[in-house]
Amino acid sequence: MAGALLDAVAIGLLGLGLLLATIGLYGLLRMPDIFAALHAAGLVTGPALILVLLASVAGGSAEIITSAVLVLLFVVITSPLSGHAIAQAARRAPVEAEAEERAG
Repeated sequence: MAGALLDAVAIGLLGLGLLLATIGLYGLLRMPDIFAALHAAGLVTGPALILVLLASVAGGSAEIITSAVLVLLFVVITSPLSGHAIAQAARRAPVEAEAEERAG
């Protein structure tokens, strides 16, 4: 009984995580500039990943739990750094390149 309940919770967490990831991808593709796209993607990437990893932890295997924790730590550390680097590069890029991209 507890195993079936845990599986149902894992399926719900996985579905919610994938829904958030899909919303983030939609926001990434539909936003008008790089800053808005980074904002949309950054807001849902962390929670979506956490939900998907929590769903994988429901299996209960020590190897899976260890891997999920390590992946979570890696993403929590690197995601803000990469978003900041992309935003800095976009800020330093010449404005003419963005104008040409919109015209072309």
